[in-house]
Amino acid sequence: MDERMINGKRVVLVSKVERGDGGAVPVEHAERRIIGNAPLILWGTFLHEENEIEHFVDELEKIIPEGGYILAAFFAEDWNRDFSPWEAPAVFGNEDFAGKGAEMLDWLTDQCIPQLEQDFGTGRPKYLIGYSLAGLFALWAGYETDMFDGIASCSGSLWFRDWDSYVNSHTMKHFCNVYLSLGTKEEKTRNRQMALVGDRTREQFRILESDEHVKKLILEWNPGGHFADSGKRLAKGVRWLMEQRYF
Repeated sequence: MDERMINGKRVVLVSKVERGDGGAVPVEHAERRIIGNAPLILWGTFLHEENEIEHFVDELEKIIPEGGYILAAFFAEDWNRDFSPWEAPAVFGNEDFAGKGAEMLDWLTDQCIPQLEQDFGTGRPKYLIGYSLAGLFALWAGYETDMFDGIASCSGSLWFRDWDSYVNSHTMKHFCNVYLSLGTKEEKTRNRQMALVGDRTREQFRILESDEHVKKLILEWNPGGHFADSGKRLAKGVRWLMEQRYF
């Protein structure tokens, strides 16, 4: 792993490089060694535990034993502020959503990605992935910018206020593949707003089916609730996005 600051924000990089012997190259040497069309995977997250990144990388290695990638994890300093696309009242606890997602997206597209492309080269596919509110952010980013070739929204917070109105009046800005997933128990909650997530996710799938910029699309249902196997669910999304390059 390699940790660096890009315009004041922390980014952690993990790189696996395709080689003839199937081995991996440490990220500190990756700038000189990455070959082929290994994708740049941008993962919006919040570091809850010190081993969270290691856990996700372990899941990636289990599910994608071959093939190269560059994983760039970027972090929200304030989850409800940095990944919310617009202001909305709190649906649990007392913390409202401050709606500063545009600032995070501007940093991602204007600062982070250009720096990573300078380090690792241009022209490789770029995937934006996220879980929960970061999954909503990933989808919203696809509607707001033409930079991403793949989106993975895993257990995305599509219950977010006015999201249904937003998606009915927007289309994806760039030709891309979209992976959606949800846990089978997630809509079975007593919170009335969050209980919308099942119907909102089904409707999101139907809307994306008719979006001319969406090349391939899948909605995968996982067993369990919202907090079950988030790393594994994200890894499944990455695998699906990577598989679409060959079909």
